[in-house]
Amino acid sequence: MMTKCISIIAALFTLFSAASAAPDVQAEEQFIAGNYQVAIDQALEAGGAENLALAARALNAQAYLSDDDKIAKRAAKRAAKLADEAVDLDPLLVEGYLQGAIAMAQRGARISAVKAFFLGLGGGSRNRLDTALELEPENPWALSTSAGWHLGIAALVGDGRFGCDVETGYRQFQAARLSQPENVSVAYEAALRVLALKEKDRKEGWREFALQALADAQTAPPQTAFEAALQERARAFSLAIETGPEAEAAYIKAQG
Repeated sequence: MMTKCISIIAALFTLFSAASAAPDVQAEEQFIAGNYQVAIDQALEAGGAENLALAARALNAQAYLSDDDKIAKRAAKRAAKLADEAVDLDPLLVEGYLQGAIAMAQRGARISAVKAFFLGLGGGSRNRLDTALELEPENPWALSTSAGWHLGIAALVGDGRFGCDVETGYRQFQAARLSQPENVSVAYEAALRVLALKEKDRKEGWREFALQALADAQTAPPQTAFEAALQERARAFSLAIETGPEAEAAYIKAQG
């Protein structure tokens, strides 16, 4: 059914709508430099689906890096709204679905599990990820984000709950890492989400995979200011692991 719906959407989009403009170059440069508010303002001024998705991405970066739950939730909520507006304009825009999924997951991580459930944040994130994967099954960002969803839910409430599956998530992280072996974001998230799992949910070799990903996250050349910030976190995580199990658990808990 989902494949059929995507095919219909694709046909309608091809026939009746103009192609989306590429992201605004200056806005994208500001995002890369870590000037997120400037990137948001310029992307919104430029308009169009790609720029709405870029603004959502910048808001998600702000939310992810913020230590203030209130600020992070507000940024993530706005990111979800802009991402949905982007896919309304372009139903084939994978980036829009991804940023919407990330935004909903981030909101969920900053509130209680009960509230997140009643707001439909987990399911909403999953639906957007499924659409992104229908459109581009080998997209490393879609695979990595989906993997994080599966392992994140499992770490919170247990494997198999709410449709999560640790085996699926692990395989998706493997595929994303194979596709993007020097990507700091993918490597760091793979390490964090695998090591956050309860030991009973981790299979043989998974910890070694996570530790290698963490090592790669520390040495790969960052492509954006956001990746540079994640690289610093990777180093802090590695130090916590070297310190011992209690420090490792404390670091993971602090990341949400």
